[in-house]
Amino acid sequence: PFFSMGLSTHCVPMSMYATHRAKLVQGLQAAKAVGVVLLQGVKDANRDDTDRSLLARQESYFAYLFGVTEPDCYATIDIANGTSTLFIPRLPAEYAIWMGKIQPPSQFQKKYAVGNVKFVDELEEFLQ
Repeated sequence: PFFSMGLSTHCVPMSMYATHRAKLVQGLQAAKAVGVVLLQGVKDANRDDTDRSLLARQESYFAYLFGVTEPDCYATIDIANGTSTLFIPRLPAEYAIWMGKIQPPSQFQKKYAVGNVKFVDELEEFLQ
């Protein structure tokens, strides 16, 4: 898979983000770190007194390690084995009325080439 902002833009292979994650894990392992890296992406926000969302600019470290463009996501990287997990918001069925089809976790896993995809509401249990 590739990341691209349109037909006439450069295509960035998603493997680049996997390489960034692997370098992070390697550095943390060399420093004898243990545990999980937890990252929070940009939060979706509306313009004051409107139903319009502001343009979401992804958090820099989150973008560097995962390439995710959607807001309200989290991600983890297991330092022991480098496994990455992306946490996406569980959207209500009504979302599809205004914004189109709700993509399943498998679509995000394919799009971002991550090890696992879960919903944000499963994050607390995942970390225990």
